[in-house]
Amino acid sequence: MYRVIIAVIIILVTGSPVRSAKFASDPFSLGVSGRGLAMGGAVVAGPFDMAAPYWNPAGMNYLHHRSLTAMHAETFGSLLNHDFIAYVDSRERENSMVTAFGSYLYYLGGGGIKITALDVNNRPYVVREESHGDYLLGFSISGRKWDKADFGATAKIIYRDIGTESGIGLTVDAGMLLPLREDLMMGVMISDVTTGFIRYSGKTFSSGANTESIYPTVKPGLTYTRTLRQFTGRLAVSGDIKFEDLQEAAQYSAGALSLDTHFGTEISFKEMLFGRAGFDIGRFTTGAGIDLRNIVLDFAYLHHSELDETFRVSAGYRW
Repeated sequence: MYRVIIAVIIILVTGSPVRSAKFASDPFSLGVSGRGLAMGGAVVAGPFDMAAPYWNPAGMNYLHHRSLTAMHAETFGSLLNHDFIAYVDSRERENSMVTAFGSYLYYLGGGGIKITALDVNNRPYVVREESHGDYLLGFSISGRKWDKADFGATAKIIYRDIGTESGIGLTVDAGMLLPLREDLMMGVMISDVTTGFIRYSGKTFSSGANTESIYPTVKPGLTYTRTLRQFTGRLAVSGDIKFEDLQEAAQYSAGALSLDTHFGTEISFKEMLFGRAGFDIGRFTTGAGIDLRNIVLDFAYLHHSELDETFRVSAGYRW
């Protein structure tokens, strides 16, 4: 099993182009759910909640119920609106290769795009102001192989509106989970494993520039869980490995290869009250949550040294 995971990563590293469409997938990389943000986005290998289709679709196997969740965030102050809604059905299914399925809608957008023109003196002036938005609709499935290895996949449809131009795209994510020990989980999530694309309407872009590629991002992760009496503690780490020659735009880079890191911790009391903290690409995050019967509420905060803070609230119901 370890060889399978390593082989997939090697294929992506050696097969990905050296140069790519930088930042094409960035609007969809901000993460979802209060729990995920509070733990610095380090939830590729768990702990999983109702947002599992986004973080790693293989994690839906660990939910064991039907659930509905919604999230809203004021990202970087009032600069962006960030919304998410997801449904998961992971009830037990015997003799079925597909053990869970789900879908989600992700939105990131705002206003303030100023459309300009030149006056008779060649000076720019504002003609109008447009809004912008990125929408992602995902359909996820998961299953279990070799008795304990979980796998999942998400097909994604993208719609992008940038004021004077709109685009439609398709791509696929793939995820795997493997318990290394009873208290240690390893996960791998590969975003855009098929190399996705966004094709624009061609209203303003020049000929030959109306298609944008989205290249894979490999996200390995580990989560360690320890329980002591009524308290459960979790430590999680994950990374985003890209091959887009990001250089200074990433935390760490070497040639075309780059790495952004995520660290998170969570302490729960009776798996009912939660306190969380982490670092999302070096930025401090924290938050809290409550899981009471079938209702879950989570709150998260992200500090940014150059932009305003981000506040995120999510709520879920399971039955």
